[in-house]
Amino acid sequence: MAVVLSERAERAKKSWRETQIWPQGIAVRPFGAGASIGRLGRSIGQIALFAVFGLYGALMSVVVVPSYSILVQDRPRRTRGIRRIMYTITRTYVASMRTLRLIDLEVRGLSREPAPGTLIVANHPSLIDALILLGHVKDAGVVAKRSLQVNPITGGGIRGANYVVNADPRALVEECCARIAAGETLVLFPECTRTADDGVIRLRRGAAHIAVRSLCTVIPVTIEFSEPLLTKKSRWWLAPKVRPRVRVTGHAAIDPAQFLQGGSSVSLAARRLTEHLRQLYVDKLKVMELARRGPA
Repeated sequence: MAVVLSERAERAKKSWRETQIWPQGIAVRPFGAGASIGRLGRSIGQIALFAVFGLYGALMSVVVVPSYSILVQDRPRRTRGIRRIMYTITRTYVASMRTLRLIDLEVRGLSREPAPGTLIVANHPSLIDALILLGHVKDAGVVAKRSLQVNPITGGGIRGANYVVNADPRALVEECCARIAAGETLVLFPECTRTADDGVIRLRRGAAHIAVRSLCTVIPVTIEFSEPLLTKKSRWWLAPKVRPRVRVTGHAAIDPAQFLQGGSSVSLAARRLTEHLRQLYVDKLKVMELARRGPA
């Protein structure tokens, strides 16, 4: 009897390891010839969408932005128009990823139209995080790397949409505070780069300084992938063995004024807010990871 029970327990344990389950109960089995064929198909789709992204970027830089600049002389109006185009493009691009079954995407708790002057801060596990958020939040601006601004593919869209460029940390804080005061919604990744291969969340204090100085509403967002996709060590042309499930979750808004209580300086308040955000990401992502792994 003991031997039979032991064999059953071992089979159950093996079955669990071969099946990755998310909280909704949707199971995906990553083994067999069918899975290999599926991965090949998703890899082809991934390569094709990279080519489409390059085409979109080239058209924005060479045709759309220059033409819009000639036709619309008023800069604020021109910026709004180009941002609407960027919103449509990114939304269509993410929808194409879902249609081609490259990812399964769920967005919850994050409004498409947050209150004016909101700062959305998110962790950054993948290359497509910004596309997902810009394709969900209408008329949002994003803080982009300097390297993306000078890139011939992405530079035209970034300049045309008047996104904030992270070239100088001090100037960045002042620029973002001014944008928020003018009613812009900004998307910012406090890690300033994709999460490291060890999975440790390392936040810089720029986002917290912006929040504390502008006293804007901060909406923390967690982005979770069931499988690594377009991480720092991923091959851009190779899809994961299992189609990733992506969950984007907006959490309760944070009032940065609470970190200034007791006469705290801006620097101290920024440190406290940064640590608060880091712990929030660690806690929320840990819960998701434990749910995904299941019982030991």
